[in-house]
Amino acid sequence: MNDDLRWMERCLELAALAAGRTAPNPMVGAVVVRDGVLLAEGFHERAGLAHAEVSALRKLDGRAEGATLYVSLEPCCHHGRTPPCTDALLRAGVRRVVIGMIDPNPLVCGRGVAILRSAGIEVVVGVHERACRELNRVYIAGVAERGALSERATLTS
Repeated sequence: MNDDLRWMERCLELAALAAGRTAPNPMVGAVVVRDGVLLAEGFHERAGLAHAEVSALRKLDGRAEGATLYVSLEPCCHHGRTPPCTDALLRAGVRRVVIGMIDPNPLVCGRGVAILRSAGIEVVVGVHERACRELNRVYIAGVAERGALSERATLTS
């Protein structure tokens, strides 16, 4: 098995630890690796708390320069209850980000990837995508439903 698949499997294991506690947010796991060695890991424990990427990066206290970050869902790039994860990744100096799946949330949906790439970070998307989508099928359905409700409201106003 190649390293990207191996580390994404760990992201999925970590994400699953938060089952039932992240709604309406997704379950997300992240690991930071350099030269094949695990440096830190984290997961989104509960809505309103640090996202997986930030949770992992905090454990490194600024020692993520040149590392690869694996994350099961595209990093967010907007301000919500927490600041954008893309900002944290840029500050950390990671050189590569491997993403399981694109976030279907219209506030993110490809924008996180674009921000990282425009900063010169190598980005790989779609590693273990089917498993990442399966893990967050409830989140994905919720995003789709909110989009459909929003479209209906626009059509009727």
